[in-house]
Amino acid sequence: MRIQACIVASYLIATSLWATAAGAQQVRVSVISNSTGSSPLWVADRKGFFRDEGLDVEVTVNPDSNQQLERLANGSFEFTHQAVDHFMREIERGSDFVVVHVITRPTFDLISRPELDSFDDLKGKTVALDNVETGYWLLYRQVLKKYGVNPGDYQILANLGGSGNRLKAVRENRAQFTHMNAPASIMAEMDGFNILTNLSDHYPNFPASSIGTRRDWASNNRDTVVTYLRAYIRATEWLLDPGNREEAIDIGVGIGHDRVLMPGSLDAFIRKGLIRYGSISEEGIRQVGELLLESQVIDSFGDMDKYADARYQGEAKRQLQAEGLIAGTPCSVQLSECPRTQHAAGPPTEALPKEFSVTIPGRPGILSPSPARFHHALTARNPAAF
Repeated sequence: MRIQACIVASYLIATSLWATAAGAQQVRVSVISNSTGSSPLWVADRKGFFRDEGLDVEVTVNPDSNQQLERLANGSFEFTHQAVDHFMREIERGSDFVVVHVITRPTFDLISRPELDSFDDLKGKTVALDNVETGYWLLYRQVLKKYGVNPGDYQILANLGGSGNRLKAVRENRAQFTHMNAPASIMAEMDGFNILTNLSDHYPNFPASSIGTRRDWASNNRDTVVTYLRAYIRATEWLLDPGNREEAIDIGVGIGHDRVLMPGSLDAFIRKGLIRYGSISEEGIRQVGELLLESQVIDSFGDMDKYADARYQGEAKRQLQAEGLIAGTPCSVQLSECPRTQHAAGPPTEALPKEFSVTIPGRPGILSPSPARFHHALTARNPAAF
């Protein structure tokens, strides 16, 4: 896997971390950041899951979500990892995108300056934002209203970009609160800023970050979509095994993350965010559509099939279970039917082990098959599923 950094409009190769497999199929992926939300990508590479699937994955880090979508549309990438609501918004505006996998529920922390330790303190203050239309802010706008902080009670400093720029605005007192994920939120808290709440506490069934592509490309390259999701699901299953925690931390540190911050960041991602198997639900898509409609970002929304196609993720999971490469009791596609440790609803996060994320019933650990286990041919899989 090669990681590239995007700076303004120039795409610069930052580093070539691992050798390209001979004869592997190249897949180009764009992500918003190299945060712990991208840890399944690191794991899929370091543990050889992409290689096992015959893929050479090139990852471009680009914090501009609109530019990401533009480049996905023009064929610069095969996949983009970003918010479900972004894909749905652009589909309503005519883009031929489709969501094929849900990565997380929303896990953004609401950060405030040290002197502001309650929701009521936010009245009369300024919030630092990336984009006023991003779904995470639209969700937090609803949370603020629930606690009596209405849109007229605060000002907006928008178009600041990533979490580093937003936190900088709060540090400089140009704004007094913002939202961000770990590790940025962990760093802020260590520096004395307050974490007032986390979105996952309010929206456990809401699909947040996701994997999307062009619908026509996916239809013509369904085997590539399935193999990419196979590797990704294997990586998330590996992360869910508490026995792999220390190695996962080492992998993150090897990518460039701070060893002090990495444990908390990884735990937050797994405990609060990660959706097992990447399952897509009609209920989750409906919630996103209702939020966008209520916020007047879109004028209408349709059924799930307009925005997402769960067959790729479902086929990837089916194959992996049939081959014994993942284990555990499968969840249905309905979020509410799965335990939160496996999907989206169920016991609150406080019920999980404090030290780490989850245990998976009936699963002693990730299987480590011999190379001979990877002889499977794409033609032998289940084309009838599509």
